[in-house]
Amino acid sequence: MKKLWFSILVISLAVLFTACSDSDADNENQDTSKADEETSDTIEADTTDIKPGDIEITDEIKDMTYSTMEGYEGVKDAYIEVDGDQITMTLQVAASLNEEKRKELGDNFVRNLSSNASFYYDELEGPEKDSYGTLFEVFDLQIGVGPGSEDILQGAKVTSGKSIMW
Repeated sequence: MKKLWFSILVISLAVLFTACSDSDADNENQDTSKADEETSDTIEADTTDIKPGDIEITDEIKDMTYSTMEGYEGVKDAYIEVDGDQITMTLQVAASLNEEKRKELGDNFVRNLSSNASFYYDELEGPEKDSYGTLFEVFDLQIGVGPGSEDILQGAKVTSGKSIMW
């Protein structure tokens, strides 16, 4: 009788291990194929063929951005300059604004420009929650936010960076 129970137990365990190992192998193959797809998508997204010379930040794009920023409370003036592969943005704000509010306005300024540029260029993706969009994967960014020539909050973002370093 013990031999019968032992045989049943061994067969059950063999079936259990076989079933688990096959499903694990299938899952590993599925996980690997998903990872390969995600990697190829990431490579395609990271290897953009867009160069700074392909994108012109026109006066119309700048004017749209200026117009939007003028609607924010505390914003007095805005300026955008493109030189080669670098975009320099300056935002003059009220002296009463604290550092966090200045950073927020600077972030909005950058996102507005990126959004407006993506409207004119199909190959550019606009900004998202965790991204400033394709424009700032092509151009480096220098930004200054302050009430005048003194007390300027300065930030920068390189094309490979994810966020503005203030």
